[in-house]
Amino acid sequence: MRQHIHPNMKKTLKYTLRRFKSLPALICVVLLFVQQGFAQNPKTEIRGVWVATVSNLDWPTGSDRFDKDHQQATMLAILDSALAWNLNTIILQIRPQSDAFYESTLAPWSEYISGSRGVSPGYDPLLFAIEEAHKRGLELHGWLNPYRYETSVGKNDGKPGDFNAEHPEWMLNYSDDRIFNPGVPEVQQHLKEIVGEIINNYDIDGIHFDDYFYPYSGTGSEDQATYETYGSGFASIGDWRRNNVSHMVGEVYDTIQSIKPYIRFGISPFGIYGNGQNPSGIVGLDAYNTIYTDPLQWLSEGNIDYLNPQLYWPTGGSQDFASLLPWWAGHAYDNGRHVIAGHGIYRLDSEAATARIAGTNQLHETKSYFDFSNSTARVMADAWTLDQVETQIEIVRDNRDKNAVGGVFFRNNDFTRVNGLIDYLNADVYSAPALMPAMTWKNATTLEAPANIRWEEDESGISYLAWDQVSADHRYVVYASDDENPADGFFDDPANLVAVLYQNAFYMQETSSTAGKPYIFITTYDRYGNESATASQFTFEVPSSQSELLSPADDAEGLSSFFDFQWTSTESAQQYRIQISTSSTFSTIDFETSVDATEINATEFDLQGSETYYWRVAAGNFFGFGPESEVFTFKTGFPGSAQMIYPVADEERVDLSPLIKWESDPLVAGVRLQIAKGGDQFEDFNIVIDEDLGAVSQYQITQPFIEWTTYHMRIQLYNDLGQGDWYEMRFKTMIRLPEAPVIYSPLVDESLTEESEINFVWSKTALATGYQVVLSTDSQRENVLDETAKFSANDTTSTLGPLSPGVYYLQVAGSNVGGPGEWSQVVLDIAEVLGTVEPDALSPLKAYYQSDGSVHVTVVTGHAEFEISMFDISGKRMVMPAASRDANGELKYSFKRNQIPGIALITLEMEGAAYQIKVMGID
Repeated sequence: MRQHIHPNMKKTLKYTLRRFKSLPALICVVLLFVQQGFAQNPKTEIRGVWVATVSNLDWPTGSDRFDKDHQQATMLAILDSALAWNLNTIILQIRPQSDAFYESTLAPWSEYISGSRGVSPGYDPLLFAIEEAHKRGLELHGWLNPYRYETSVGKNDGKPGDFNAEHPEWMLNYSDDRIFNPGVPEVQQHLKEIVGEIINNYDIDGIHFDDYFYPYSGTGSEDQATYETYGSGFASIGDWRRNNVSHMVGEVYDTIQSIKPYIRFGISPFGIYGNGQNPSGIVGLDAYNTIYTDPLQWLSEGNIDYLNPQLYWPTGGSQDFASLLPWWAGHAYDNGRHVIAGHGIYRLDSEAATARIAGTNQLHETKSYFDFSNSTARVMADAWTLDQVETQIEIVRDNRDKNAVGGVFFRNNDFTRVNGLIDYLNADVYSAPALMPAMTWKNATTLEAPANIRWEEDESGISYLAWDQVSADHRYVVYASDDENPADGFFDDPANLVAVLYQNAFYMQETSSTAGKPYIFITTYDRYGNESATASQFTFEVPSSQSELLSPADDAEGLSSFFDFQWTSTESAQQYRIQISTSSTFSTIDFETSVDATEINATEFDLQGSETYYWRVAAGNFFGFGPESEVFTFKTGFPGSAQMIYPVADEERVDLSPLIKWESDPLVAGVRLQIAKGGDQFEDFNIVIDEDLGAVSQYQITQPFIEWTTYHMRIQLYNDLGQGDWYEMRFKTMIRLPEAPVIYSPLVDESLTEESEINFVWSKTALATGYQVVLSTDSQRENVLDETAKFSANDTTSTLGPLSPGVYYLQVAGSNVGGPGEWSQVVLDIAEVLGTVEPDALSPLKAYYQSDGSVHVTVVTGHAEFEISMFDISGKRMVMPAASRDANGELKYSFKRNQIPGIALITLEMEGAAYQIKVMGID
């Protein structure tokens, strides 16, 4: 372990200027480097977000907002997000209106945490939030509204914490609400005790007041009687009111300093001070005259650690952020305190739409810069863009020399509401973590770097870096480097900052910037924001030793599906990688995962039944993995998956009452069979069979399935050691097909010739929705000449012919969605017609075949009327081409022979005589 000196950034810069003041050019280079390297992401900067609980604006939210588990889960999400966005401060509203988000004897439980005022949520939300924030290196400040009693008159009457009934003299009554009367000494004492109770009972990092003092709506004579009782010695009632607030602020600050002086105390006054002291050009409602507060008095009396003015305006105009922030910063600097800007990100544009907050209860404040002309919404004029946020942060950083040390964003939900805001912050202005600025006006002892950095092991077998704790109130900062002796300026660059820890233990995270950086440096960091001038070093190395496999033992057999893998821990291991393979050489790896413990349950892997596996473990950290352990083998003792015999997957026309069969496993003790109809959800609404069977390999369906229906089936084998994987499949049931029709015509042995027209007629048959008609040269329908589909159950005729001489099979079957049913057929023997046609020499039909693959048929008709037709071999009429005249004036019909299927028959009827000619095509 070594110690390294690391001066803070300001000291480094002053030293550089002293050393090189005779070298102006080099000074410029140094200044430019510091500005470019660190100015955009200062190492110390308050980056906070308000988490509003009044009306459940930010937390807890949702329909189940009063559920403890939901509350804790959503709080963790808020904290995780803040850490991911490189924020460092959560300002959580814990007293929204005279109530509490914590255990208190002075105020009732808030209705916003349990649903009813005075009812406990079943845990301590503030304690939970503080502990979880500290685990993440985040500060948590308690946000209190000191004076607000109820938001509508009578809201709290008769409920726990009914201060109006107990102490009516404490109340200041307005037409719309009640507040605690700031002029009553007992009220001031009560608020002091409220803060004292919180800081005594909780490890809180800050106390924060918002800007609700006297109401924004104005105060007239409501407190005249109180003024007459307590206001002697003041020139005006306004001075008296402001002193009431300032006195309470001083009492609270004294309480904090006497108990836990490191707690930061801050207030968010309205952004315009007033009293004739505004920056040039600034006009509007002010804190001094409307809500009767004097933040400059708090500063001058040293009763506050920071001011957080609510500067919810853009740059430019009569409420110019660029004028107001430096004005506040100047006063804070003159009094040796901090100023933190309040950024109104709720005014940001969202998806190019004007930002609107619906309903008057959607923000915690009522300010004059809202337009209430629309009674249903608050409209913020001139919605901002991300450029406005960047500009404001740059203005704050430009005033760091005047103690402007950061910003707080109103409010948490707007981080996720506004497109691009989170990405912008991470990529640009908050790309690295930041520490809290030091409160230099408070006493702080010299800090020593942590001693005795070492590996320790927790109960899970995970190693972490530990060191001797300097003090229970000290925190620690972790840096990582590639260099054992980092260059000057290393500790000033926030890019090297890895984590802020609230305990003397460091578990490296997978997303940590320590990955691959072996040199770790740790400094001490107190709650005032001071950091030790020295850092202790630790060299980070990959684990060097092997883990020893413990369970299951090597060659173990008959293992369940829920046993534990266990192995020994290894020094410096922050995780363990387990690999499982069916290959002894691990040529393929079936399962692999990393675990932050020395055991993992087998249910984390989809192990197969009746299978032999090999496994090994390697210890690792985020610098790499060490050597693999030896290899153990084991065999599972629960069954594997079933293999289907009948029906097979996607089979159709399955029997309506099938005997379902599968190949089982010798290890099987029982079988779970489920069959579902209408989908593969296997839920109550669609399961038709759900059986838990014995060690069988078949199941007879007793209630027939529905015809032509898709079913989903799954089978799982099991025994006492576990279950095999579900085997899932689907099948489709058969449909009953039509019986064979009766052929009425043509009759068997009916005399047919090549000139006959054939009328095919059959009977209707049950279950048929249509018919299939086939003409072929064989009974098996292998050489089909013609096929016709009939789509009506009533269409039972078909016409064919003339056919060329030969033997044909004419078949018909009824059909439905399941396909054709049984076939009926009649055999046709077509005889050649002889002697009925005049000799070829006298025939008016002649055919001439050409070398180009065409054929011309000529017709000598004189002027006689005639009818000419052409049929294919199945008897279908073909379209005759258009006729032309040849050189002799005779009619000519021309064909391409490849257009003729086999043999075509041309017939001519003229003057009572019939003539035929066959034309040969080309197949």
